[in-house]
Amino acid sequence: MTFKLVIVSPRGCYFNEEVEALTIKLSSGYRTILAKHTPLVGAISYAPMHIVKNGKTIYYALHGGAINVTKEQVTLMVNAIERADEIDLERAKRAKERAEERLKSNVDGIDIKRAQLALYRALSRIETKKF
Repeated sequence: MTFKLVIVSPRGCYFNEEVEALTIKLSSGYRTILAKHTPLVGAISYAPMHIVKNGKTIYYALHGGAINVTKEQVTLMVNAIERADEIDLERAKRAKERAEERLKSNVDGIDIKRAQLALYRALSRIETKKF
């Protein structure tokens, strides 16, 4: 049994297809969504996500957003999304190191929130590449 999954990013519609399952990390923890799931609205964490489509598992790095589960479909409104095979692991590791250094520096003028978000994005990419 399948359900319609729609993923929208600031760049437009990223994904609009039938899938068998979606596993995603929400602010309340990981959830697996299957067809006929109970309606749900929640905040998406910076973390790996995977979908099962035609029996094949595909991994993505998500960078925050919201989920809306209805009887008709599941809609993800994400800040950013990357498929695992699009991620440059070495670049993600360097970004993680830069963000950690910024957070440790205690220099005036450092945008702490921006550095934290950069760290979350890098960690999500690194974790997603493990699959």
